[in-house]
Amino acid sequence: MHIDVSVYGQSSAGVYATTDSARCEWCIAHPSRPCPACNARRRRAVRLVEADGLSVEEAAHEMCLPIKRVERLLEAEADRRALAQYRQTRVANAPLRERFLARRGSDPSLTAAGIARQLDTSPIQVERWLGLRSTASKTDKRGRTYPGRILATIGVETAGRLARALGYAPCEVEGC
Repeated sequence: MHIDVSVYGQSSAGVYATTDSARCEWCIAHPSRPCPACNARRRRAVRLVEADGLSVEEAAHEMCLPIKRVERLLEAEADRRALAQYRQTRVANAPLRERFLARRGSDPSLTAAGIARQLDTSPIQVERWLGLRSTASKTDKRGRTYPGRILATIGVETAGRLARALGYAPCEVEGC
């Protein structure tokens, strides 16, 4: 009896996993979107190997996939974890503030109001994002008042918008 190893098993999505390809038909058809089936396979392979203690070969047999495919799924998870350490949601606003103040010193027409118009927000909010003005004080339900604070970090999207409004590409500003 001859077994064709290029097509070892069929997934729940009905897509054949091959030893040649690390991607299914859905992944090829939608290259910019994550494949739900491959993500589920990746999570299951990781669970079988790490949590259940199965070998790669046993996990491949359990999942009805070729060993090389399971190895690729485990490599994808290792890559995902390695990249997660570089993912940021907040960045320091000091580099943007320094660039804003330097440009404002050389170009007096550059103001927070001008930047705010480009970003469709208020000049006060731009100054808060840049750390030039404190946030509004807050009062909780019990009547305790917390003073305003100077922001040291801002969201990545906000930092990118500010950098563009100042005339820089976000990649030119450290941390954005």
